[in-house]
Formats: sequence, structure tokens, C-alpha cells
Amino acid sequence: MNDSDDAATRRKRDRHGRKRLGGSWRSTAAFAALVVIASLVPVPAVGSGSGGSGVALPAWIGFTTPFHLVGYAVLAALATRAAIGSGRESVAAAAVGIGVAVAVGFGVELVQAPIAWRSFAWGDAAVNAVGAGIGGAAVLAGAGYPRSAGGERR
Repeated sequence: MNDSDDAATRRKRDRHGRKRLGGSWRSTAAFAALVVIASLVPVPAVGSGSGGSGVALPAWIGFTTPFHLVGYAVLAALATRAAIGSGRESVAAAAVGIGVAVAVGFGVELVQAPIAWRSFAWGDAAVNAVGAGIGGAAVLAGAGYPRSAGGERR
């Protein structure tokens, strides 16, 4: 094995010798583009509360709320994995991933403001941020932290 092979092997492991999750910024950008496009198309008029299912939901849970939550969780998870793959430590990578997803979410809300069939909504921005936090935390939990000899997190 030569020096360049050794360097490539080191890049695939973090400072604790664990294999990095890795991820692609390209796939993160592609998913972000999908989220942006989906956020700009007209949404059918579906009210909140009880739908045809007979299950009453709180008024603040709209038709698109689950899509916001899941979409931005996935975006943050992809961005976090890409940041880890770029060599960032887990916590810093999660901060980057969450930040990217929150920024995209807020940007989408700003872009929706002047569109006749969409609108800016602080509630949607908040749900986007919650989803981003969940996605970043999920990757962080899956990545694990270095543990001391006694099994405690450092």
C-alpha cells in the first residue's frame, strides 16, 4: 500500500477509527431540489381537522404538515451524512445538516410568499425546523459517539 492509499483509507475513518457513514452532497442537492419543486406546485384544497377518515386532528395539523416534517428530516439526514463524509465530526455534521435543511425550508417559505396558490407560513417554517432537528438527531444517534473504556459517552 502506498501513501495515497493510506490517506484514502484514513479519510474513510473518523479520528476514533470508526468507518464514516459518508454521503453525497450531490444526492443532498437533488433531494433539496425535489423538495423545492414540490413546494411550488399547487396543493389541492384539503381542510385540516377531521377528514374522511373520521379522525379529528388539531386545527394546526394541516394536509401538508407530515410532508414538511418528513421531507426536512430526510433533507437534514442527507446533509448530515454528506457533512460526515466530508470529514466533519458527528456533532458538527449534524449542525451543518440541520442548518442546511432549516435554510432551505425558510428559503422555500420566502419563495412561496408571492405565489398566488402558496403562501409564507411561520408554522410551516417551524415544522420544517422540527423535521430538520429530527433528521440530524437520527443520523447523530446512528453514528454513535466515542465511548470510554467504561462504556460512557465522552
